Amino acid sequence: MTTTVATRGSAPTSDRAGAWTLVGVQYGFSALYALCGYLAMARAADLAGHWYIPAQGDAVTADLDISSGWVWTLPVGVVLSLGPVLAGLGLFVSVMAFLLGYTHGRRHVYALIGSTVAMLLVLVVSLTPAAQSVSGWLLD
Repeated sequence: MTTTVATRGSAPTSDRAGAWTLVGVQYGFSALYALCGYLAMARAADLAGHWYIPAQGDAVTADLDISSGWVWTLPVGVVLSLGPVLAGLGLFVSVMAFLLGYTHGRRHVYALIGSTVAMLLVLVVSLTPAAQSVSGWLLD
């Protein structure tokens, strides 16, 4: 006697796992960009003695070595410099995920909309003159 049982698996399919991975990566990069922006501004405040938006060759930090004693100069500078490119790529991937139907269910749609908005905010902020000034200051 053979018995077959139809079960419903609880493991996510590759489409769902891919959508959740995309959401996690986008939220993670948004948080990383915000953290790096804060660290750069805190470094400028530490060098100058007050909070301000630094620029290449400004009068406050022109004679100081920005990277001396601070090992995070290169990683923070790279994240802030690549912010517009990676945010644009994230927006493109999100739009393609919506168009190709990788979202199944209301939770996926809302999570992907939220992470897309977060990437749009990163793109808008990273293209402002202040953010460009800070990233250029770090890589100077």
